[in-house]
This record gives sequence, structure tokens and C-alpha cells, in this order.
Amino acid sequence: MKEHRFNGHHGVIRPDGSTSQGWQAYRCGYCGRDTAGAVVAYWHPAGGFHVFWLACTACGNPSVLDPEGIIRPGSKAGPALEGLPAEIAAAYEEARTCLGASANIACELVCRKILMHVAVEKGAKEGEPFASYITHLEQAAMLRRR
Repeated sequence: MKEHRFNGHHGVIRPDGSTSQGWQAYRCGYCGRDTAGAVVAYWHPAGGFHVFWLACTACGNPSVLDPEGIIRPGSKAGPALEGLPAEIAAAYEEARTCLGASANIACELVCRKILMHVAVEKGAKEGEPFASYITHLEQAAMLRRR
């Protein structure tokens, strides 16, 4: 990506919402809704590079649309789940947030933690190596299939 430097407020445009440039369709990373976000301002230097500062019309939280077309913060990945125990629900939401932010390794680590909690809940011993939790879950699944 070509480097662009911000050189003051020159090139920052603040639309008033009366034209299509004042609105940007996106999925809000905070509330997860598809919205026509209000463009608070955008930067348009001479090179045609754009950065949009957005406000979600559903929850009011800010987002940025970068020159590569990526909304930050990203929306959560995966479906929302209900009925999980509180600790697992919190970890699952963290994993969704990590994956939505392209923090794949962090997501993997949180998912491993979830699997360990589920295995212990299903009778595995605490403090075992991760592979033993996977083996425990596999064996429990095989028993259910019989």
C-alpha cells in the first residue's frame, strides 16, 4: 500500500448528509447492524485516496473506512449464541471480536480456551495438556453416536 501522510486539515471534507457522499452502507462493528452510516468527514488528498470517518445511525459509535475498503472496527464473525454459561459466552464473544478484527491467532487461543472449558464441563481433568481435552471430547462424541 502506498504511504499517505496527513498534512493538516487540507483535503478533509465534512458532508452535511444532503448528498450520497454523506452516507456509507456498512455493518457496524459495535452493534452488528447493517446501516447507512453518516459520513462525519472524509479525507480526499490529491492522489484520490479516501478515508471515511463514520457514525452508525443505529448505535452512534464511530468507525473508519480505510483506503483498502476495510471497516474498523470490523463486525463480529459468526452468529450470536444464547444459553451459554457466562464464562464460555464471554470467551465466545471475544473470539468473534478477534476474528472480526483479523486477529486470527488471538481467536485461535480463545477458541482453545473454550474447548478446554467444555471438556472439563464434560468430565475431563483440569490442568491437562490441550491434546487430552480434544481426545476427551472426541471420545465423548463417539459414545453419543453409539
